[in-house]
Amino acid sequence: MILSVYRNRILLSTLLFFVFFSTSFQEVSAATMMQPMTDANLKGIDVSHWNGTIDWVQVKSSGVAFAYVKASEGTTYTDTMFATNVKGAHAANLPVGAYHYARPSAPFNQDQPKQEAQYFVNAMKNNGLSDFGNIMPVLDLEEPATTGTLTSDELAQWARIFVDTTKSLTNRQVLLYTGAWFVQQYNDFGGKLADLPVWIAAYTRYGYTQPPACGGWTQWTAWQYSDQGTVPGVPSQVDLDAGPTTIDALKGNLTVSTAPSTPTNLTATVTTTSAALSWNASTNASSYKLSRNGNVVYQGAATSYTDNGLTSNTSYTYSLTAVNTIGESNPASLSVTTAGSQTVSQVTMDKTQYYSSSYAKITTTVKDSNGNVLSGAAISLSILTPKGSTTTVSGKTDATGKWDL
Repeated sequence: MILSVYRNRILLSTLLFFVFFSTSFQEVSAATMMQPMTDANLKGIDVSHWNGTIDWVQVKSSGVAFAYVKASEGTTYTDTMFATNVKGAHAANLPVGAYHYARPSAPFNQDQPKQEAQYFVNAMKNNGLSDFGNIMPVLDLEEPATTGTLTSDELAQWARIFVDTTKSLTNRQVLLYTGAWFVQQYNDFGGKLADLPVWIAAYTRYGYTQPPACGGWTQWTAWQYSDQGTVPGVPSQVDLDAGPTTIDALKGNLTVSTAPSTPTNLTATVTTTSAALSWNASTNASSYKLSRNGNVVYQGAATSYTDNGLTSNTSYTYSLTAVNTIGESNPASLSVTTAGSQTVSQVTMDKTQYYSSSYAKITTTVKDSNGNVLSGAAISLSILTPKGSTTTVSGKTDATGKWDL
């Protein structure tokens, strides 16, 4: 894939971080790193016209078990060696798939990823991959290289639209290729792409013995561990990849034939600035799309999402659909009103009873003017004991607006 000087700087900085903190690396590696490769992982390469004319029989004989070849870029470019590489890999009986180099640009426009996906599909159809490859097609996402062009949420939405469009046109899962540096630069995409299989780039020459966990991913489907490899039959340096342990795990054939069911039990716990939503899993769903007042705020496989940055004392309407390759479910809807600015209008106390000179537990609930419970509300109670003395106790309400004495 295309590399940049900026990427190299990011990776070098990450390497220095590992050097400085090497004394604690063993303690945190299990939680912060994806799995290492083993001898059981399939060997792969990925190529484009930059690699020249390839002898695919030699490549196959060297032990390479799969290959990805560049198909397209943006909406106007088809790689000049795409058809030749596909034909050569097929002749050598080497499983081959195609990748598309994405060109997201500002301002965000949801039609752009749809157009790039259609161009990618047409490039495959017109250049010897009418079956869309022996292994699943790939979205190569490593631009914009400089932040500020698109937000993390916009880039995640761009990728999601491309993936969903490609899946609907091919009935194949889409593998997401991206660099660890890029994921981290875009704030892990907010975790919104973590349900997709990932092909992660993190090079051993920068000190990586396994890729860092990022973007919500803890396991890779493929790992591009070198951009300076040598393979018999390839006349130039070539990207080296580790794949899964079986080629079937790379095929990505989708067999879902039924639209997902409507999500149930959509509920929310609100504060002054957030709504923590959750729902039950839907039959046949691969992911979920949550919209607030008509704007998508979450897409992913999780069955919960906390929507932050809301305005206090404001009403919002959420719409949730379950998604798979066949389509979307009917929407589940929920209207909520955020809490007011911590203005208490209702305080209730439950069960203040005395037994043998001691009193039972007091449960205090605090709500705002909208009837929403207030979490973190400070409470101070003056309690008259059976002996006539006064005791003052204080505390704060929990997430449900309650405080137990």
